[in-house]
Amino acid sequence: MEIANLKTIIGRFSDFSKMPRPQLERIDAKDAIERVRALYETAGTLAGQATSSDRHPAKIHFEIQLAAEPMPLDADPELLHRALSNLVLNAMDAMPDGGTLTIAAKTHRDKVEIRVADTGAGMTPEECERLFTPYYTTKEHGTGLGLAIVQSVIADHAGTISVESGAGSGATFVIALPLASETKS
Repeated sequence: MEIANLKTIIGRFSDFSKMPRPQLERIDAKDAIERVRALYETAGTLAGQATSSDRHPAKIHFEIQLAAEPMPLDADPELLHRALSNLVLNAMDAMPDGGTLTIAAKTHRDKVEIRVADTGAGMTPEECERLFTPYYTTKEHGTGLGLAIVQSVIADHAGTISVESGAGSGATFVIALPLASETKS
């Protein structure tokens, strides 16, 4: 078991050290979010049913809240997908007894703000401070590289990521990415 964990850590570190530079394309944030939702929404339902032994499965309910207007980004669709997927998987892990996972996006000034929120147990201020530090994890079997990779991807897109949480109140990860300029297509 320990060797398997070590191999996982080495593999994740290797991935982290070889992060590709973004291959920017004009995309709509809505499409990126929809792709992640389509991939994980069914998995959240099935995972909840598989882990629950009672008559009321621990289902994870997905809520999507998207602004009506287009939210154009100049982003690498695969890297952004990896980053959002990591946040969704972490949110699902944070709710072993089920809950609500909300992905929201809107424009705010010259940014697209994407929020991934869960109704899990939340984190202490100390955990929030250390969350993006490589090798720091709150999970029993985590490598501590997932959120460091997410932060790296977001920074490579000239964006920022932060977390809002409190013990017992779930967690919300807030990504701010530059809205694409009108001149590029």
